[in-house]
Amino acid sequence: MLLSSDPAPTAPDLTPVPVLRALLSRASLVLWDFDGPVCGLFAGLRAPAIAAELRAMAAARLPHWTEADEPHDPLAVLRRTYAALPSDPEGVVSALRKRLEELETEAAATAEPTPGAIDLMEQLLAAGKQLVVATNNSEAAVRAYLELHGIAPYFGAVVGRHDDPRLMKPHPYCLERLLTETGTAAADGLMIGDSPADALAAASTGVPFVGYGTEAAKLVRLRDAGAEYFVADLEAMTVAAGA
Repeated sequence: MLLSSDPAPTAPDLTPVPVLRALLSRASLVLWDFDGPVCGLFAGLRAPAIAAELRAMAAARLPHWTEADEPHDPLAVLRRTYAALPSDPEGVVSALRKRLEELETEAAATAEPTPGAIDLMEQLLAAGKQLVVATNNSEAAVRAYLELHGIAPYFGAVVGRHDDPRLMKPHPYCLERLLTETGTAAADGLMIGDSPADALAAASTGVPFVGYGTEAAKLVRLRDAGAEYFVADLEAMTVAAGA
């Protein structure tokens, strides 16, 4: 007898504009994750291909990569390599980090802006908000993208991937650094992110968080990571910021 599979989890309700307005009215600092809310850095199948390249670089020194647990996220490869080689006597992690930065910066040249992102940035600036980027991607890639699209002046600071992978989100390092540099209390910030790592980092610092996801499954993962507020596009936030 065939057994029916469990139904897919129901996506959380999207946050109404009045609630987003209240969140934004309190915030003086808006922290943006980069890949997702700002742009699609690795379009199509590029991320798995890059992960495969990094795995190949590390394969000689890592335990066997089984089909069941091969990371297809470049950042996951970097984390796993560091976990296996924390002392890194031959510079394997350093080599992976350098190559990933090169590939991210190359991808920034063709990355597509997230629909509505620039409109939201401009509305937030018009409302007197300060914008910063808190990302696990390399700072070089972020700055290359921002310069290419003429929006570098929109952002007062960028904190990218730390040399120590343990300090990537969900570790709160980059958020804490930006709060300190801008002299902002956590409650006066607001983060826009699209990953559970973003949600967890925001929660650990006390920064209010809005989860962005165009697919129900992504919104479910954000909810499971503790997110309370959700948008499926950035237009609702633009409307809230201008209200």
